[in-house]
Amino acid sequence: QIGPTTGELRSMDNFEQFYNAYSKQVDFFARRMVYFCNRGEICQRERGPLPCWSLLTDDCIKKGRDITNSGALYNFHSICFMGTANTADSMVALKQLLFEQRKISAEELLNALKNNFEGYETLRQLLLNKAPKYGNDAQEVDEIAARIAMDFIKLMDTMRSPSGGRYFVHLFSFLCNVMFGKMVGATPDGRKAGEPIAYSLSAQQGRDVKGITAALNSLAKLPHKEAAGASAAIIEIDPSLVAGEGGLKRFVSILKTAFNQGVGQLQFNIVTVERLKKAQEDPEKYGNIPVRVAGFSQMFKLVDKPTQDHIIARTKHKR
Repeated sequence: QIGPTTGELRSMDNFEQFYNAYSKQVDFFARRMVYFCNRGEICQRERGPLPCWSLLTDDCIKKGRDITNSGALYNFHSICFMGTANTADSMVALKQLLFEQRKISAEELLNALKNNFEGYETLRQLLLNKAPKYGNDAQEVDEIAARIAMDFIKLMDTMRSPSGGRYFVHLFSFLCNVMFGKMVGATPDGRKAGEPIAYSLSAQQGRDVKGITAALNSLAKLPHKEAAGASAAIIEIDPSLVAGEGGLKRFVSILKTAFNQGVGQLQFNIVTVERLKKAQEDPEKYGNIPVRVAGFSQMFKLVDKPTQDHIIARTKHKR
């Protein structure tokens, strides 16, 4: 037993009972995460002071303290909250298909997950196609996404570092969504073991199928202003959507609308799947195309193949 005992799925009668169990698990592991972060802070202070950095940081000279020893004006840790889309998609599938509609059983779902859906493709397709997905302006799943993010932000706000610093939440994943996905088993949203989880606050790759407006509407429901560590999403656009003068006006309108709705950091790739596949197949001839990867841009040919595949799989919005 690694985490706390919160009951088995097969013994739960409703979604709120499941959500309470989930929350207890998150609380348990978050507190242990903070313990190790705080231990690391103390080790840094004792064994790895940063005098050059301290010279360039407000109040370190005034206090006569290193940045690792409460010298800075602001002391805080930033924590990434990852898998927002996958968790929300998984939870809404459980809520609707298991607890409300009774189209699947807990026993069957658990067996499917343990076997990475081998022999359970019908069930997997049910999870993929009969439950709403984040990124399509579907209220129920978007509300769950906002709920899990806000609950984690509130939880982290109760934590403090040895220097009294707060824990600010990042609602983005950097490159970890591909790497961590390799360590995560099959999930109730229909994702198979080892596949990437969603990038930051973007939808799981290929699931935002209702257009860019719907994708941004889902994104706007998340608590961006509460995430002091910032939030991010990558939106993929087919060049046809923003071609010509009309396309430029459309793109400006998209940006203004998103910011008026309170959306945080937005990153864009404007490219076709076909162009990316050419770059993957013949990197010397077609690979010098810049793409937004995860908070930075890089030539496509210099990106590792798993990340290339992930970028190709993201929805390229045409409307």
